[in-house]
This record gives sequence, structure tokens and C-alpha cells, in this order.
Amino acid sequence: MKQYAKIEKAELYALKIPFKMDFTHAMASRSFSDSLILKIEGQGKRGFGEAIVRDYVTGEIGKDTDLLENVKKIIARILEPLIEKNISWEEGKEHLDSLALESHELPLLCAVETALLDMFCNSSGEDIYGLLKKEPLKQSIQYGGILPILPLSAAEYFLDIYEKANIRNIRIKLGTDLDYNEEILKLSREKLGRDFDLRVDANASWSLEMAFKSLKLCRKYGIFRIEEPFGRGREEIFFLLKDPESRDFQFVADESALTVSDIETMAKNRNYHMINLRLSKNGGLFKILKMAEIAEGGGLRYQVGCHVGETGILSASGRVAASILPKAVYVDGSYDSYLLSENITSENFSFGFGGVAEIIRGQGLGFTVDETRLGKLSVGKTGCLPRMGNS
Repeated sequence: MKQYAKIEKAELYALKIPFKMDFTHAMASRSFSDSLILKIEGQGKRGFGEAIVRDYVTGEIGKDTDLLENVKKIIARILEPLIEKNISWEEGKEHLDSLALESHELPLLCAVETALLDMFCNSSGEDIYGLLKKEPLKQSIQYGGILPILPLSAAEYFLDIYEKANIRNIRIKLGTDLDYNEEILKLSREKLGRDFDLRVDANASWSLEMAFKSLKLCRKYGIFRIEEPFGRGREEIFFLLKDPESRDFQFVADESALTVSDIETMAKNRNYHMINLRLSKNGGLFKILKMAEIAEGGGLRYQVGCHVGETGILSASGRVAASILPKAVYVDGSYDSYLLSENITSENFSFGFGGVAEIIRGQGLGFTVDETRLGKLSVGKTGCLPRMGNS
């Protein structure tokens, strides 16, 4: 029997949750989670979704002063055809699938889709797997670690933690300081050994000259997987691939892989070997399921990544995605209590020893938002359906 829901109210919250440590990579440095949380309500049911907006990834929506207002308009436009109607999940999904959105709107699509999934799980009493009619293909997920750009003493501390926790793979953030790059790669190899699975992420910071120098360093330390050396739309990747220096290396697309058409182009051009799929970046669960399917059909591998600062909403959603994507080479995320000083979910989704975390059955998407904490940790709030007068 089909379950129906009605959206009568929508609110948007801007978070500011301090990190336990500053997180730095080549494109940005941040010290707090600035997620946007969407709450939809209707007929006594609620649903929550999360968006992380990164201008350097998907494009600019607005500055701090007008971000909420601009996001509000986009979400209102996405939700408008669904408001005050009894809709089934299938009808909601069909509407979202029909939208032609710009890349900067994809994080907001993720928030809307997740909130709808959460609301329909709450309405039907099913967990996400029941609602999707998909059984999880894994009962637990093994996560990897991330090493931001840090002073060497701090990096050594983190490497010690990863070693003691038996984390099996780490993504190391590199920038344009060759001396630092060599020092951090050398330190990582010395601490973890030659057989440890290390990969690097340049966050689109390199020139072609910098890439050639960096590949020599990576080869020296036995690291052959490079994420996003140049950035979206940059032609340098083709020159790099043609050069003998790139022999044995695999290149991972992140900021370059936003849409389904991006994946199709990469499969055709063979300019990347792997795709980093991220819920907020790519527009939600169904987008990354489709992208993984296209990547696999085109001979590309994929991994399930995350944005730094995700709350328990995206951590739980990312675990669902990883559990139904059986061929993900790596999974990043669930850094909740390791990075955030507080969270808005009652559950702690942090992985345990070995990076392992169990999937969650029988509880919607797996998360429960603590609305008292949500209010306390928010620095802004607005209604998303102005014609209905909610505030």
C-alpha cells in the first residue's frame, strides 16, 4: 500500500559547530561546521536534510550575508510543486528527477531529497532500505582517514592515532609547497610503512609544472593515486596523461565530477580513472547511485567521499549509500565525534576500531535530530515557503 505525505512547512537552519581542530587543505581552511539543515513538516511528520555549500566545489550561491536568503529561494522553487499536496514517495522522487538544476543547486537538492526520504520513512514506519526496496549489500562499512595540511608535529599525532586505531587507508591533503609535500609523505611512510594504502588529494591546487614535480615525489614514496590535481574543466589533465611521468598513476575526479554528464564524458575521454562521489556535492543519494552505475559501465572505479564538517544526517546517509554501492574502493566519512565538538543528532555515527561501523536497520535513515541542539547550534533560521508565511 502506498504511503502519502504532505509538506505544510519548511525551515532552513544555518549551523556553526566548532571543530575540535582546524581543518586545512589547499583550497580552504575552516574551524567549524557550516552545514545548512532543512526541516520539512506536515501532518505531524517531520523530515530533515543537510546541505554543505562549497563555492570552490559546486559554485557560489551567496556570501555569508545573503546565503540563507538565496538558499531559501532555491529550496522554495524545488519544493513548490509538492506543497500542500498528498504525494507518494514515487511522486516526490519523480519530481526531483525531472528538475534541471545548476551545479551550485546540487547540495540543496541533496537536502530536499534527504528530508523527503526521512519524512516518508517516518510516515511509513519503514527504514530506508524498506522504502527503497533495496537490501543492503554490506552489513558494515570500513572507513578511511584524512590527513589535513598540518604542522608536522600535529600530523605525527594524527598518524599515531590512525595507526593505533588500525585505519587501513589515508587520504593526505597536499598543496603547492613542495618541501611540505615531501616532508608529510616521508613522515607518513615512516610512521605507517611501505605497504600502507596512502593516496593524495591536491584539491585542484596544482599547475602542470607542479603536478610533474609532485608525481615524482609521490612515486618516491610509493603513492600512485592522485585526487583532483587541477580542477573542473582544466585541460592539463590530458597533457599529464600523455607524459611518461604519469605512468602507473591513477587520477581521481572530485570537483571535476559534479553531474551525470561529467561522468559520461570522463568515461568517454578516459581522462580519469576513478570518481569521488559525495552526497551533497552531487545532489543526493539517487544521483550518486546513477553516477556509480555509469562509472562502472564506463570502466571507471568510484569511491564514496564526504565533506569536512558533515553532521550525523550526512554521516548516516553516506553509510546508507556505501551499504548499497558494493564496489566503492574507499569510503570516507563518519568523523562525527572525532571532528565536531557537538552534533545535532542523538546518535553518534563515528566509526570504531579499524574504521568499521555497522549499518543501521529499523530506524529510517538511521538518524534522529535533536531539535534543542539544532536550535542551540544554529546562527540563522528562515522559513522556505514565504507564500505560506512560515518564519
